Amino acid sequence: MPTDSVRLHAVFDLAMRIGEGLLTNGAAASEVTATVLRVTSSSGLRNVSVQVTFNEVTISYLADESATPFTRVRSASDRVQDFARLAAFEDISHLYLSGELPLDEARRRAAAIPQRQPLYRIPLVIAGFGVMGGAAALFFGAGSLVVLIATLSAGLLIAIGELMVRWNIPPFYSQVLGGFVAVGGAVLVALIDDGANPSTVVISCIIVQLAGLSSISAVQDAVTGWYVTAAGRILEALMLTVGLVAGVRGGLLLADVIGADISVSASMPLTLTTAVVVVISGLGMGLGYGVGTQVPARLLLACAMVAAGSGIISHLLSGLLLDRTFAVAIAAFATGLVATALADRLRAPSLAFVMAGVIPLVPGSRIYRGLLGLGDDLGAGVAELLGAGEIAVSIAAGVVLGQLLASRIMPYFRRSGIAYTPAISSPFTTLRRRRLSLGSRRMRRRHGSPVIEPSTMTGEMTALSSAMFEDPSVLEDLDPPSDLEDGTGRRSDREEAP
Repeated sequence: MPTDSVRLHAVFDLAMRIGEGLLTNGAAASEVTATVLRVTSSSGLRNVSVQVTFNEVTISYLADESATPFTRVRSASDRVQDFARLAAFEDISHLYLSGELPLDEARRRAAAIPQRQPLYRIPLVIAGFGVMGGAAALFFGAGSLVVLIATLSAGLLIAIGELMVRWNIPPFYSQVLGGFVAVGGAVLVALIDDGANPSTVVISCIIVQLAGLSSISAVQDAVTGWYVTAAGRILEALMLTVGLVAGVRGGLLLADVIGADISVSASMPLTLTTAVVVVISGLGMGLGYGVGTQVPARLLLACAMVAAGSGIISHLLSGLLLDRTFAVAIAAFATGLVATALADRLRAPSLAFVMAGVIPLVPGSRIYRGLLGLGDDLGAGVAELLGAGEIAVSIAAGVVLGQLLASRIMPYFRRSGIAYTPAISSPFTTLRRRRLSLGSRRMRRRHGSPVIEPSTMTGEMTALSSAMFEDPSVLEDLDPPSDLEDGTGRRSDREEAP
């Protein structure tokens, strides 16, 4: 299919805008790459290579062996937590792939997304994270005073973070300052009521500050082979966590000077009452996080339900004497399954449900115990911090495994050929053509329309516009070159992928 220069630039512009939008809003490298390849392949471009790194998207197109490669590179902007924008980019890509959105209109909409006003204003975002902090305190059995101070402290640290972003101050320093704010709230509780548990304020603020880190996407990139992007995201999460640790440690030194006791108390026992409290607090954490991260209103209830579900699963399993690491891994696995199913059902990014669901699993109390231990018993403190890291890895690995399993199951129950499930695959490039299949007889009888199956090389879903099936010249062009296919439709052994 001949491709003129103007259309080539237009397709690349759309693909790169969508790729940048997904990358900056936390999507994994495999999802970004698969989506970009879907856009280019559905536009008729073959032999396209896509490379995604921590902050860059590169697309290269080779028309034929004698042509000069056409390559464009786009740097991604700073990462944000805006699931409304992420959903908008995914909607554009799916509408374009299904043939419902022309190329020019898709480009116009993609270019307009970064200029949109946020779905929720800054005061509402601060209030959302404040509610999340208060609900996290309730999750640990805190009283009314501690819940109130935790709500105010979480809202204050988010407000400070937003101010520092506007001043172009790196987020590392906002994490440090947030740690000071958390300990300051705990000291205030200790001065007001000696019988209260002030450490819960610090734990709640730690959960609020760690909830937005890209650890889930980082582990997904690592376990699926996207090591460069994974390394960048892991280092970013590590540096922000170090900033939080530094801030909390500094606040603890100040608390020692004042003489405030903010040690960690025992966790809640497993009873019917505590189970109800866990469910209510999980709903609050999911709802507050959803508002704070610009989740569309139609998805807020689902986010809250996923958070409550993961919280009660981990609480029940931990109360039944199951090791905390395994309990959290099981809850994270269930979160990955449910989030993927909801994403496909509600036509929304699965990352929004995943991030909301892992909030109750964040090892905030263990991190805090480790920080306290560093001042008294270095070995015990380091052991607690390593245990917190183990739980963090188990959360991410459990979620990714749940998504991976669900993404393999969902195609058998999907009502359309366009998938909202995440694409979890190893790094890949395209062949000189995209494999087109009309699907099995069973699937054709069930859906009554052509089904686009995964590419044999990449494993990601390749979607073509339904209008392309009506053009015989397009179908002829999609046929593989004779030197790449044998009589059975399989690739020739002479051209095996490396």
